[in-house]
Amino acid sequence: MSDTSSRPSYEPVPVEVPAGPSSTPHLTAAQRLWTVFTSPERVFGDIAIKPSWVLCLVLMALLTVAVQFVVLPHIDNEATLRARLGERAEGVSDEQIERMVEQGEKFTRFAPIIGLVMAPIAFAIMAAIFFILLKIVGSDVDYLRAFSTTLHAYWPASVVASVLTAILVQRVGMIPQQEFTNIVKSHPGAFLSPDAPAWLSAAASTLSVFNIWIVVLLIIGFRVVGNVSTGKAAAAALVPWLVWLVVKAGLATLF
Repeated sequence: MSDTSSRPSYEPVPVEVPAGPSSTPHLTAAQRLWTVFTSPERVFGDIAIKPSWVLCLVLMALLTVAVQFVVLPHIDNEATLRARLGERAEGVSDEQIERMVEQGEKFTRFAPIIGLVMAPIAFAIMAAIFFILLKIVGSDVDYLRAFSTTLHAYWPASVVASVLTAILVQRVGMIPQQEFTNIVKSHPGAFLSPDAPAWLSAAASTLSVFNIWIVVLLIIGFRVVGNVSTGKAAAAALVPWLVWLVVKAGLATLF
């Protein structure tokens, strides 16, 4: 019978198991901003792990203000006012037009500040709407992740549209505000006749390449972050957009 008392005893050495791929985000907040252009699913997968919103929200607000600083000097306020008055402009004297233009220009000076304040509020409200719709379709996503997804879905199209607008507005000189959305020929409304029905122009301007880009990213984001089917993600993304299209067309018809 062998003596086992003299044998050295070995204790199992604990082995560190690396964290799973879904436990730690792989991208920083800054990296997400350029990666979403080329690999949106990767970014939204990261947001599902840990949402980020501060950097994207700040840059989106600053982008809004920067575009206003570039565009506002090219807005023809008198032509804008006359276009809004329509046939009623014939009954308004030049002095009255001039006074109204001066009042409008005073308000325009505060437009960048208003944009800086309103942009975060608008995104927060949009994210809340998407959050509610995601809950309705059965997602267990929280508001912060819905907010982060919304911001990153809007980011690429907003950057490209703003850069193109800033470049092209330098070539058109002074224009009425109503023609601002036609600077970048990104939607069917830019090619309609000026005599086209107002509701048709409003609806067509909503069907822009940039809006479609945003909706596609929202669907991808909601599917990944919200952990729902593509159909349910599409419903959550498309319902507010379609409602806005109808409302915009209706308002254009009325006013």
